[in-house]
Amino acid sequence: MMRYNALGLLETYGYTAAVTALDAALKTANVTLKDFKTVGGGLVTMMIEGDVAAVQAAIEAASAVAATVGSVISQHVIPRPDIQLKLLFQEFSPGNQAAPESVEEERVQKETKDSVIHLHGKEMKIMSKKDLYRMKVVDLRKVARGLKDFSMEAQKIKFANKAELVGAILNYLKMEVE
Repeated sequence: MMRYNALGLLETYGYTAAVTALDAALKTANVTLKDFKTVGGGLVTMMIEGDVAAVQAAIEAASAVAATVGSVISQHVIPRPDIQLKLLFQEFSPGNQAAPESVEEERVQKETKDSVIHLHGKEMKIMSKKDLYRMKVVDLRKVARGLKDFSMEAQKIKFANKAELVGAILNYLKMEVE
């Protein structure tokens, strides 16, 4: 595990601006990419790490370049971040899945393992209740309408809220898995 003295964050509006900014940051100073996330709504956040001076120089250069291509929303350098912040990144890093929130979440994960639903002509694996809660209500309604022998009537699906739809879909998938 690499020890770092600073963490730099740059948030842009637009993917192209973020990629261009990241390129400039990595070329400007001896820094490494920590994370690159598409947050949503066109916002993209990049995180770099390295020595304090290197991260500051890289973030400044990246911000200047990103501003010429798109919009810079925010930038920040955290010198000597707390160890708990570092642990946060380890906990949520790819391949290191966090423990289930509860016994109920663990049960749902086991029961819905390899459950597949179809949406927009694509197959989606539902591994947990969280996968369903991440979906929009409109998409949950489409999924519900597409399930054979689904417990809700079409009129009830039309007015159901997210919690009702997720509960009914989980019950349906549970019956299909067993």
